[in-house]
Amino acid sequence: MENKNSVDKLLIKISKFGIVFSIILVIFISYFSLVSSDKITSISYFPFGDKGAHMFAYAVFGVFLYFSFSRISFTLHHKNRDILASNWIVLPSVFTIGIGIIVGTILEIIQIYVSRDFDLLDIASDGLGLMVGCAIGFYILKLIVKITLKKE
Repeated sequence: MENKNSVDKLLIKISKFGIVFSIILVIFISYFSLVSSDKITSISYFPFGDKGAHMFAYAVFGVFLYFSFSRISFTLHHKNRDILASNWIVLPSVFTIGIGIIVGTILEIIQIYVSRDFDLLDIASDGLGLMVGCAIGFYILKLIVKITLKKE
């Protein structure tokens, strides 16, 4: 029981960390999504240009958003199941992808009003990035939990 309490405390810290950085990233992504395209320097260093930049930004956002929801899954699963089981990824991923797609879609719609173009492929790139972010977030958390449990 002590192990689960220490993991729970750790996940509370990770969740708070994820919330703070998710908010920072939403501000950052919003700025670059809504600023005039003339003010943005070339993004040629990203593979696939604009779509690669969307995937990268939303993958990073996805990792931190996944961290924000990690404790929900732990709370629901730790009583009857192994906390390192693969089903631990489902609930935070659903929230992460859902909220991320909503944020991306809202920003794409707002772009119409700030002399930018609405692009469905940007939303698709956002979704792909969020999926990658969820996978990375899951494996990072799984590693952190394993290390925490081994220390005790």
